[in-house]
Amino acid sequence: MKLAYETTGLQLDASGVARYVRGLRDELHARADLELRELEQPLGRPRGRLARGLTRELVWFPVGLGRRARAGGADILHCPGQVAPPRDPGLPLVVTIFDVMALDHAEWFTRANVAHARLVWPRILRHADTVIVAAQFTRDRLLDRFGWLDAERVRVVPCGVDARFSPGVGADRARPYLLTVGRLQPRKNLEGAVAAFELVAGAHPEHELVVVGARGWHDDALLDRVRASPVADRIVLAGRVTDDELVALYRGADCFLFPSRYEGFGFPPLEAMACGTPVVCSDASSLPELVGAGGLLVDAGDTDAMAAALDSVLRDGDRAMELRRRGLARAAAFTWGACADATVAAYAATLRAA
Repeated sequence: MKLAYETTGLQLDASGVARYVRGLRDELHARADLELRELEQPLGRPRGRLARGLTRELVWFPVGLGRRARAGGADILHCPGQVAPPRDPGLPLVVTIFDVMALDHAEWFTRANVAHARLVWPRILRHADTVIVAAQFTRDRLLDRFGWLDAERVRVVPCGVDARFSPGVGADRARPYLLTVGRLQPRKNLEGAVAAFELVAGAHPEHELVVVGARGWHDDALLDRVRASPVADRIVLAGRVTDDELVALYRGADCFLFPSRYEGFGFPPLEAMACGTPVVCSDASSLPELVGAGGLLVDAGDTDAMAAALDSVLRDGDRAMELRRRGLARAAAFTWGACADATVAAYAATLRAA
């Protein structure tokens, strides 16, 4: 099978979607039953960000991508990054969609994000022969939002966790710490993490809260909330870190907190569990089906419950150890090999139906 695999902008992206595109790509490259060719938008001229973005939306995806894939002799085209041709590319098309957040919660996104979801996604979905989603929650939301979409075309294929996320030596920090990971934006609920930490800070005066994540949008209020915290001197904004640094931070944390309000998949709690770290996670959106019994699930809006879960992990060594055991077992079920197997099965079904 000859596969055209679209990777435009991947080198600039550190998001969960990019984790998926890379992880699946690497596993597909290793398969003997597949010939994979990566395709990305040519640089061209002019090279300004705006001009490149317009070219991507008006030329590359509508016309150039399908033409390049056909010229290379591809049997099938997979666009794994939530963007795909809005018209028939001239060969079977598989698209991966991670979430419909921009439709469910427009207030969390820019106008451009929302406009793209409302205007372009319906056109993409009409031409996609198969739509891959990473969680059943996303499948349900997608079918609810686009009632005309054939349910048989939508397949749930969970992502994998990279092998580097494993137990080992933790980060060398002067104080014990709790960890939370996520771009600074409203849906990640950093204010919930800060409020929960404030509630346990007195009982655990030796601990810090380490926050890993680049600045996002609508984050000024979040930063003001951190600065105004009575324990601001114990909250560390680490910004963006490398994956090697992130692994060490996961390994060294006494507990990982993920209070997100909405995730299409949610790599951080799985990565933390794979490193052997006890996890306290919100029960929002797709997270319960990922975390399962591997962590403690709490309401994202219930700060008291979140703080109580953190306190129980910090106070009870046996409970923390049990969460480590359960988390490792749960994370082990999410492999890129399994993701690739299910994805190739989706390719084969798509070709049979074409």
